Amino acid sequence: MPVAKLNGSVYSTISKIKGVTKSAISKVNGIATLDPNTISLLHMRGTDGSTSFIDETGKTWTANGNAQIDTAITSPFGDNNGVGLFDGTGDSIESADGAYWRLDGGSNSNAWTWENRLRFNGDPGTAIVGFAQQRADDNNFWAIRFFNNLFEFIIRSGGVNTVVSSKTWNPATATWYHAAIVKNGTSGYMHFIDGVQVGTTTVDADPIPDFAAPLIVGDYLFGGVHSYFNGAMKEQRISDVARWTSNFTPPPAEY
Repeated sequence: MPVAKLNGSVYSTISKIKGVTKSAISKVNGIATLDPNTISLLHMRGTDGSTSFIDETGKTWTANGNAQIDTAITSPFGDNNGVGLFDGTGDSIESADGAYWRLDGGSNSNAWTWENRLRFNGDPGTAIVGFAQQRADDNNFWAIRFFNNLFEFIIRSGGVNTVVSSKTWNPATATWYHAAIVKNGTSGYMHFIDGVQVGTTTVDADPIPDFAAPLIVGDYLFGGVHSYFNGAMKEQRISDVARWTSNFTPPPAEY
């Protein structure tokens, strides 16, 4: 692929990723950009107080409540260029329904990865905290959440939990964590905190149904009760590949 230079840094020419025109791969000013397996990438940076959450793949996100960019909190990379701030009371962001939110494409053999940098305001203890959820109704959704010191991925279809992958995690307050769930095809679900797998791999053959619903970040809704995330987020990336299948060192900078 042809390359060029910007401020002395090599970058690639333009291609299309998930139907959105973006640079294919490499570095601009030392910061890694998109690759062809990126479905969504939210750096969550910008002007303090901004409610604009820019997705590098071009998808549109809407801020709810007081969800905003905050520059007072130092990011996990040591800068103050912005993080996503959620106050635990009505704050979330959402992106409209699309086939790409069906992470496995309806096939157990397909791989995917969800990852995010998370910083809690206070010890969540035994509370339910929503990280991401695509929810048609109480009987039909997939979700990534924290509950009772467990880091969980759930698929619920027709009122039945068809997949529950649940691993022990006891996060501390005001501490940045790299949290990831990897679906390694038929090998199963792997949960990682700061690059270390927690628990054993969960093997389950039930795929994600096609839910006609937006993807919500920062909330988990069930039984009419919202369980909002109270803290900061940074670098949510969703991919259609298993990014890691063994322990790893989390990236030291933005993608």
